[in-house]
This record gives sequence, C-alpha cells and structure tokens, in this order.
Amino acid sequence: MLRPLEILFRFITAPLRVLPDVIVLGETRCGTTNLCGHLVSVAEASSSSSSPRSGEINGERMRHIKCYTPFCPWAFPELDHKESFYFVGHYLGIVDPYFYRMAFPLKITRWWEERVLGNIFFCFDGCAQYLTSPSAPYLIASAYQNENSGSGEYIPPSLVACVRDPVDQAVSWWKYENNACSWGESMGLTEWNTTLRSNDYPPKSIGDALNFSQSSFIRNAYADAELLAKKLTTQQTSSKPFFYRIKRLPNWSITWPGGQLSTIGRSGKYSENVNRYNNVFNSFKRKPRSGFVHIVSIENQSRGRLLKAELHPIFADCMARSAHRGSNQTNCTNLMTSIDFAIDRMCAEDNFNTSRRRNSGRSLANTELEPSSFDIEELTKYFDSKLPDK
Repeated sequence: MLRPLEILFRFITAPLRVLPDVIVLGETRCGTTNLCGHLVSVAEASSSSSSPRSGEINGERMRHIKCYTPFCPWAFPELDHKESFYFVGHYLGIVDPYFYRMAFPLKITRWWEERVLGNIFFCFDGCAQYLTSPSAPYLIASAYQNENSGSGEYIPPSLVACVRDPVDQAVSWWKYENNACSWGESMGLTEWNTTLRSNDYPPKSIGDALNFSQSSFIRNAYADAELLAKKLTTQQTSSKPFFYRIKRLPNWSITWPGGQLSTIGRSGKYSENVNRYNNVFNSFKRKPRSGFVHIVSIENQSRGRLLKAELHPIFADCMARSAHRGSNQTNCTNLMTSIDFAIDRMCAEDNFNTSRRRNSGRSLANTELEPSSFDIEELTKYFDSKLPDK
C-alpha cells in the first residue's frame, strides 16, 4: 500500500530535512535487515530502564541515543522503517539526489534532539539493492556533495556493506526472487516486459542466471546505466523551474538493468562493488582517503564480541558528521562513550540473536527451480576464478 499524501508532503518539505548518517548498501540476502535492526537496538539499549538517565560513566556524561528510521513508500512490515527505496526509483522514477532528504527527519527535529534535549541523533537508510547498482554510487555521493556542513567540507555518510559466502548469497537470492515471481504469478502477473529485460528473462536455472548476468546485453546495460548516472549528477539544473529540475532515470536503468536476477554472479563480487563506491566518493572529496565502506560479515551479526567491533566504527563516522556539521556535540570521544555503553548493553542482552532476516531459510515454491549440485559447482568455480572479488 502506497502513502501518496505523505510522499507529496515530504517532497515539498525536502529542503527542510536532513540526510542519513548511515546507509546500509546491501548486499541482498546478507543481513541488511538484521543490521538495520541492530542500529535501532543500540538506541533502544541507551534508553532502557536500567541505563543511566543522568550522571556519568568513566567521568563522562551519559547521553541517550535517538535513532530515526527512514520513510518507506510501502506500508509493509518488513520494509517499513528500514529502507526508503529512493534510488530504486519507487517515487515515479525520481532519483534526484537533492530530494533524497524527503525520506528523513526535519532539521528542526535534529536541532531539538541535539541542542535542547542533549541526545545523540542519527538516522539511517538500508537498501540492499544499492551495493550492486551501477547508478546508486553516483547518486548517493552527489546527494552529499552540496550538504551544508559547519566546516564547509564534504562529509560522507557511514557506508556499510553486508557480505557472506558468495555462493550462499547467490542461492539465497535465487530462491527469494523466484518465490516472489511465484507469488506474482498467483496474482495473475504472468507476462514479462521483454523490452526491459530481454527474451532470456526470467532465466530457467541459476546456471542460466549466471550466464545471463555475464552476457553482453547485461554488461552493456550496466555500463550504460552507470554513464547515465554520471551525466545526471553533473547536470546544471539549478536555474530551471522547480518541476523541471527533478531528475529521473529511465526505467530500464533502475536499479539493476535486466531485472532482479541479473545480479546472480554480480552481487557476490563484493570487492568490485565496494571499490566502485570508494572510487566514486573519492572523486567527490577534495582529500581522498583509502576507503568509505565498512564491511560487515553476516556471521559477525550473531556474535556479540564481533558485532561490537563492527558497530563501533560505523557510529564513529556518525559522530564525525555530527562534529563537522557544527552541532554543539563536537567531542566525538565523549559521545562514543555513551554509544559504546549502549552497544555493550545491547550485545550483553543477546538482542543480536534476534533474527530479522527476510524470509530466512524459505524453500522454493517451484521445486523444479531448485539449484542442482552441478549449478552449485559452477557457481563455486565462477567465484573461485574471482578470488580478489570474494
């Protein structure tokens, strides 16, 4: 179910809104939903009844953490308060970086939390389709290019990539997407748009999907979509009327050209996809740095000690943004004391064992599409040949 009136209101008030401090980029079936739940749980742990509401720990004043989740156009439990779907094109194809703010809180909300209540403020977006997308890196980087920070410096968000064994990821995504197709067919959606996805879609086996993703049709489509995104982010449209400044991408280029299953084999090349983000963000930053993306293994999301080590640098980037945008919370070390306390408490309570994975472990509705041992062997050979990308 769509929320048309709230969408309209949010686009109108976009100039008055903030950008997210954390963006979980994906990958699909790698614990993106779970990690977003952990971010929310850290904030909840800071406000629990046994957390200190005032006073000090290790000589530092404790602050509450206020996490604001993204607006979602779809009123669906597994999607709501987790992903905006903005650069996926779910807002009539609008992907204008300027209006990305529409999915996030008002600036006055952040001001109230930080300046009046003295809380630690952060908001996030979590969309598993962003990491493999050829267009999303340019659109996201452009959204932050003109962000007004106190120092005038370009301050990127904390980017996060969730990963797992690439063969397991491919098989899990194959099952998930084919179950979605079976559900659509049960609703009477039996015709495919071959203009957008070619006559080879949907692939009949996971092996066919791997070959499809490496075909010249998909390679060219991904390259063309990346080129379109580059051109879109460099267009000078500020002098045009409001309606005409809104930027869109054609349907075929959003978010995965060729369809959801065109990513089989592509989404498991984590290093290649992460490096694309690092290169794009470095091209927007005056002072290049080695990396912008935090990598979180799905296995570490269920282990308290390892999860703490993964969450700390993510929040450290958030506090760096807080300091640079000129808030009165300029001492990142003091703020991280409160955050680390909440992380420790969240992990100690075993909240990280509460799985939020979407349709975890569900078998295929159409058993004829179950990957064979030969398919698994071919996937393993493929990713073994891409060892630097695993």
